[in-house]
Amino acid sequence: MKIRDRLSLQFTLSFAILLLVVLVSIYITTEKNRKTDFFSRMNNRALTVAELFLAEDNLSKEKFSEVQKKYPLSLPEEVVRVYNNSYESVFIKEGTAQWDRKIIDKVKAQGTLNYTEGNTQVSGIYYIDNSGNFTVLISAVDHYGHQHMHQLFWAMTLTFFISVIIMFFLGQLFARIALSPISKVINDVKIIRATSLDKRLQAKASKDEINELVITFNNLLEHLEQSFEAQRSFVANASHELRTPITSIIGDIEVTLVFDREKEEYKKTLQRVLAETGRLNELINNLFEMAQANIDVNDFEEIRLDELLWQVKDEWTNKVPGSNIELVYNLPDDHRDYTIQGNRYLLYIAMGNIVKNAIKFSGNKPVICSIHCTENAAVITVKDHGIGIAKEDMQKIFQPFYRGANTQGYIGFGIGLSLSEKIFRLHGMNINVDPDQTGGTVFLITIPAKHYKSQYY
Repeated sequence: MKIRDRLSLQFTLSFAILLLVVLVSIYITTEKNRKTDFFSRMNNRALTVAELFLAEDNLSKEKFSEVQKKYPLSLPEEVVRVYNNSYESVFIKEGTAQWDRKIIDKVKAQGTLNYTEGNTQVSGIYYIDNSGNFTVLISAVDHYGHQHMHQLFWAMTLTFFISVIIMFFLGQLFARIALSPISKVINDVKIIRATSLDKRLQAKASKDEINELVITFNNLLEHLEQSFEAQRSFVANASHELRTPITSIIGDIEVTLVFDREKEEYKKTLQRVLAETGRLNELINNLFEMAQANIDVNDFEEIRLDELLWQVKDEWTNKVPGSNIELVYNLPDDHRDYTIQGNRYLLYIAMGNIVKNAIKFSGNKPVICSIHCTENAAVITVKDHGIGIAKEDMQKIFQPFYRGANTQGYIGFGIGLSLSEKIFRLHGMNINVDPDQTGGTVFLITIPAKHYKSQYY
């Protein structure tokens, strides 16, 4: 079911329930007032009967004359009985209708009594006279009132169904008007393809939910466009980087095979092929790690940051002979303040790339890795004394395959920092870089407290 139809049905149902409650309340109130009014007329009728038969000697001639004029004005299907204290019917001849002693006793005890039997209403009064005390009971049927209520019922029923039908179509109209901006958004989105991600939906100055949806969708398109561009750039650069060592290997082999060579020349060719193959293998491993960063992000476990740094130091100290990595810990006694949830393998790769670059570009000068905790975050700092990063390269160093102008003499593919930034971002961490005023580079990895303290406190 479309939202438009669902909204109109919900709107109609809500209106129908509200209207039904109002109409039922009116009907019940009107019926209650009808009964009350008819009981009042019956009480007056019972009093008229009592005065006619019992109070002639207590009333003036004029007053008694008025009572005599009222008496013939009987109610529909009226039945009247007057009982003395001996439960005997007096003044009026006993017919088929008579009341039980329990009813007469109730009238005596309460003074007045009103009740309903089916469509018949009964009213009784206890009349005290100088000639004795009497109970007057009268029953009648309010034909006019019942007819009026019957007409009111059908008028309300007809009004209810007509109103519900009208409200359903009005709901359809209002839903169509309310959802027309969404329909426009849908039509605009339908024309956007992978080749036209630069298109944007038109946002208005209003601050309603539709405009928020448009802005959110435009932001999504922006991210998708950037992602597609990054993917295209990644594929192009990866193809170029893969082609370069392969081309070099093929060229060396073809040149070597043209003529017979000396043994030393064959060895040199094989050494060049081995070096290029090693570069190719490293590039493939980097690409594999970048792809794996999208797969293993949910394989989380508890990781102590000090232990992670120690593992990275131990690994790269052995891999790069002569490297000088110093660890500086300024940590609280409670290890929970620097224990996080994360993927150990991916974080090891990310931290390893930062430390490896620091070693590579600093020429085995000291690399200082420190960690400390603040009230709101844990911070890892990696500081080197290398070639530094040019100001114009600061915004680009985390792009895949990007390498600064001052790194041309160093082996690499420009994947490490991009991969590290992606892994840190997947773990809710932030990485920033600052040029060291004394030379070199400082990387700051910040882990907000909300990513680890919530699991303990």
